[in-house]
Amino acid sequence: MQSGNPGCITKRHPKIAPSKNKPYYRFITVLFFCLTLAALFTSALLVSAAQPLETPLLQKLQILAIKRELRVFRAGGTTPPLLSSIKDQYEQNNFKAVIRAFETFSKKEKDSDFLLIYGNALFFLGRSEEAVAAYQRSFQQATSPDQQAAAMANFGLMLSKQSQWKAAVQWIERALEIDRDQDNWVAQGIGLSVLGNIYFQMGDSDKGAAAHIESLEIAEIVPVPWLEGRQSNFLANLYYLDGILHIAEDYFEKALKVHRRLADPLGEAAALTGLGFVQKDKKIFDKALAHQSEALSIYRRLHDRALETKALLNVALIYRDKGDYKTALDFGAQAFAIQEKQGNVRGMAEIEGTIGTIYQKRGDLSEAIRQLEKSRRLFQKAGASQQIHIVDLRIQALKDQLRP
Repeated sequence: MQSGNPGCITKRHPKIAPSKNKPYYRFITVLFFCLTLAALFTSALLVSAAQPLETPLLQKLQILAIKRELRVFRAGGTTPPLLSSIKDQYEQNNFKAVIRAFETFSKKEKDSDFLLIYGNALFFLGRSEEAVAAYQRSFQQATSPDQQAAAMANFGLMLSKQSQWKAAVQWIERALEIDRDQDNWVAQGIGLSVLGNIYFQMGDSDKGAAAHIESLEIAEIVPVPWLEGRQSNFLANLYYLDGILHIAEDYFEKALKVHRRLADPLGEAAALTGLGFVQKDKKIFDKALAHQSEALSIYRRLHDRALETKALLNVALIYRDKGDYKTALDFGAQAFAIQEKQGNVRGMAEIEGTIGTIYQKRGDLSEAIRQLEKSRRLFQKAGASQQIHIVDLRIQALKDQLRP
């Protein structure tokens, strides 16, 4: 990780004033594209290191997104000769080889840098408890502030994966203090992005928005292109939820350009999805469909069935708002078929609920109720009590409308 000096950071982005009456703000990271930006909040990926070059593109992109959060070696330093081969294995996602190499080194050779990359490898293999222990040892053996900050930041990120938000914030904020003292601007930008997500998860939308804005400003000036693209998508979502569509559109357009320049299909699809939502709300349905259809083709090319399902539903909602209910129901059925084939009961329940909104918009309240009742049964099968309560309220509201 290289340190840069962007000079004086100035607030060059419009103010965001999240409404306290919008509880969905805390779920900002999963509103449009739960995988693209959700690398921060998904579980550790279980990856096979036997044939790293045969790793599918989607998995490589997922791993890269998380790698960008995790620190390796000293900021601004060179790789120690002893770790050169280990670094190569790590960069090729051959995490099992990193573990095997670690076991051959002496205790003296297992310094803070080595323990850091060892912890990262354990993290990607799903061995979270061992990863935490490695980060703790890396912190204890640190001989420089940069090493301390790296271990704390990785430890905090691990805690965030386990939804231990308060503890995660404490460790990442401590790392950020060191990064500021060391003028490590890249680390500051990444840390602020992670903190922004966690603040939203904790319900503090003001701090979350401020952190994301500062992260983007750093990414633009240093520059850090991948972070600039991701933060542009984040802020576009915030402006969208605040109803400031013209600014949201500008940020989604900016994110789209950056991700296309970087050949990042997940970031590109996320921006296209956001633009589709903006155009739908502006009732420019042809553009909305063009954006969502392009995002859908990307997810299909990546064989991402989860996001393909969401893109199909997004297209269905555009057709619903356009008044083409037959086509909307067709796309909803395609989404349901994918989740049914995968045996995802909860996903099937959510889709049935969405299909219910199409019938409701068409004025067929009886069929909308029937779809919601199917959704309720599926949620019950999945053990989703909170969703059952929400569906019950929707069913009751529709029944009330049917009463003479």
